[in-house]
Amino acid sequence: MSSSNRLAMFLLGASLALGFAWSASMLSGALVRMRQENLIRVKGLAERTLVSNHATWACEFWTRATELQAGYAALEGSRRRVADHLAAAGVLPAELAWSPVEIRAEHRKDEKGNPTNTIEFHVLSQSATVRTADVAKVDRVSKGVTELIKAGVELRSNPPQFVYTELESVKMDLLGKATKNAHERAVTLASNSGGRVGALNAAAQGIFQITPLHSTETSDGGCYDTSTIDKSVKAVVTLEFQVER
Repeated sequence: MSSSNRLAMFLLGASLALGFAWSASMLSGALVRMRQENLIRVKGLAERTLVSNHATWACEFWTRATELQAGYAALEGSRRRVADHLAAAGVLPAELAWSPVEIRAEHRKDEKGNPTNTIEFHVLSQSATVRTADVAKVDRVSKGVTELIKAGVELRSNPPQFVYTELESVKMDLLGKATKNAHERAVTLASNSGGRVGALNAAAQGIFQITPLHSTETSDGGCYDTSTIDKSVKAVVTLEFQVER
């Protein structure tokens, strides 16, 4: 066979190979499109309201004194005022915890603002923490702490934290309802397009959002509000179904 004939045969073979490859690619693409057209992906949502059943609140109080003995006496006076305030608000001894006393020495500074070895005064501090299922009580206590400040107690109040301790059972219930909601959406979409929902192809659980009531806050990492007693819990699932024609 001459060299020109061999070249022609080579080019013919290459063309046929490229044609087959192109045809296979088109067929594969068509199958992918058919497969995609026979799937439906939907999101399901479920939501319910929760009332917190446990609360925590803490405050820190302190005093300053040049002598430790006088500092302890002043701190004990503040501690009694805090204890009396909490008892008057209905806090039970079992609901109250005291931290150990902390002592910090403040050193005198020189004319350049650098600390020296001379102790100017001591700062003594202590914390009180309330933990209870009576969330309304913690709400009252945290809002009434200004009375202690007016009475001369140097105090810092932390925001109360309100939580729901049986959240796992709520999550399971919402997952079931969100799944049912997603299936109902899929049925509606499929029937309106002349098909019907077939087998479940894939399922994914979304992030739970626990927010204050009527809040539109969302987060990719999920929200867990602890600032309010009444909360809204939302669950989202994504389901993918086969669609039968």
